Amino acid sequence: MSEEKKEKRCSGCKSTKSVDNFYKNKLVLDGHSNYCIDCTRENSRRYFQKKKERQSKEENETLMKMVLFSNHSNESNPENADNLMKVLMIERMCKSIMDELENLKKNLVKTKSSEVEVG
Repeated sequence: MSEEKKEKRCSGCKSTKSVDNFYKNKLVLDGHSNYCIDCTRENSRRYFQKKKERQSKEENETLMKMVLFSNHSNESNPENADNLMKVLMIERMCKSIMDELENLKKNLVKTKSSEVEVG
């Protein structure tokens, strides 16, 4: 029984390729992703680059606020600047913790889904 190679059109680059050029995906009717491997990799690269830029921008804004608050001390209440700095530091730590929790969740989901496929 000879199996002929099936082809599929990529939703990204719009080219027709062999299904071997698409990742498997059980959620799609034909069992393969709608984007070819090259487009999927490029989309992932762009996504993580934008995410990295967003995080960098947020960190820069937070640092700028911290510098401004530390330089701004009210003569009548010098504790104000210190309290604002503390709030910003706590806010930054919480964001870092939330990001770490999100990464742990993603890794857990990946691990569980691979266990289900194997089992």
